[in-house]
Amino acid sequence: MKIDWKPTIEYYYDIINESDINRKKELYRAYFMQPWKNMMQMFAGQQGADSSDEFAGARAWAWHTPEELDHVPDALKKLEDADAWKIGEEAIHKGVEAFADHELPFDTVEGWIMIGRQELNRADTDGYTGAIDFTYPRFVCQYFEPHERNIKALSGAVVHEFNHLIRLRVHPWDMMTTSVGDYIIHEGLAESFATELFGEEVLGYYAADITDDDLQTAKALIGDNLDKTGFNVIRGYIFGDSMAENWGFEKIGMPAYGGYAVGYRVVQAFLKKSGCTAVEATFLPAQQIIEESGYFE
Repeated sequence: MKIDWKPTIEYYYDIINESDINRKKELYRAYFMQPWKNMMQMFAGQQGADSSDEFAGARAWAWHTPEELDHVPDALKKLEDADAWKIGEEAIHKGVEAFADHELPFDTVEGWIMIGRQELNRADTDGYTGAIDFTYPRFVCQYFEPHERNIKALSGAVVHEFNHLIRLRVHPWDMMTTSVGDYIIHEGLAESFATELFGEEVLGYYAADITDDDLQTAKALIGDNLDKTGFNVIRGYIFGDSMAENWGFEKIGMPAYGGYAVGYRVVQAFLKKSGCTAVEATFLPAQQIIEESGYFE
């Protein structure tokens, strides 16, 4: 498989070092906007952004816009000092190598690291997040406030998103029929793949930072509603009440990232019982993983 690891740090410095605002915008369009055009339009449209604003998608994703890149943002400097681009590139190579014995549904994967505007960071993200392109095998790891813990998690975040790209092509989603069970396994597999390669020190905050009481609440809610469908419905079981107002879904009493935490533990239980690896389990149906895990019994 070809790995197209984008040198976004170089892109940022090209834009920052350009004094002419029109040229800055040209570079920004070519480097950042064009590759992510489809996803940007989708996201900006969901948020009701001004259609006349060509950088509405970038603003919706909390990216620094061209006029803001007149200096080196603190997040960029911290990632540069931590050698984040090397860490990320090594991680995606290790992720691809782990699937060497399997036929994958694409022959190129594209990886990005971006920085987000610090003031738009949500308190429940631990300063970083990740996303995939639904239209192309491309992913991004985005940092708002880099610090020791979340930089350590970068390798895991990279292969987490890579696993998503594979899983969604092996078991495609239909937003009318995809269930809570499908979604928790989708996230649990990605995080299990990350810890399989790099150990539990890369376990994301979304799976790690939950109290025992909140985990039991999440487990009960999910266990009783595994077959529920509908995009806004299932998101409530994955992300929790803290994001309901911003994202437009109903509060159900779910702790923050409860679906991630439960999904990770379901997959871990399945791997332990079955002897499968996370790589092998990536190709299995969600229902099989849930049933054979015994987690909800």
